[in-house]
Amino acid sequence: MENSTIYPEVATELIEIFKFIEEPILEKIPEKLKEELRKIASKDYKFKIDKTKKLNEQKIRPETKQLLSAIFIKYCCRQEDGEEILIACKENDMKIEQEKREKYNPDKIFEKRAEEKKPCFKLVVIKKDPWYKKLGRAIGRIFGIGC
Repeated sequence: MENSTIYPEVATELIEIFKFIEEPILEKIPEKLKEELRKIASKDYKFKIDKTKKLNEQKIRPETKQLLSAIFIKYCCRQEDGEEILIACKENDMKIEQEKREKYNPDKIFEKRAEEKKPCFKLVVIKKDPWYKKLGRAIGRIFGIGC
């Protein structure tokens, strides 16, 4: 595992989570990995687990969740279970992608716009008087005659 692939904050969160994992499961994780995480861990970042909340309710970085899942699949569960989990994850990702495609499909967006009723505008005819009638009215106003 390379130092550059794991953020120090993620390593700190993983070390803190490992403190709450039962010993038989924790023994399955290689010491070399644990030691590498201790080397990478941030000295400044403080992370504490809230014992009253479940792990998925904790404020954990997404990268930590991903790495914890990978560690669990690789070291802690049986190979068959790990394969089932990976298949379920792939199916879930495919469903999410399909939903995105359906939601943001440009063809459907344009179809919806075509189906919407367009506002109906009617032309209004404005009757303009010829120039000579306007001139007559203006002269009539000057002399106080007419409308």
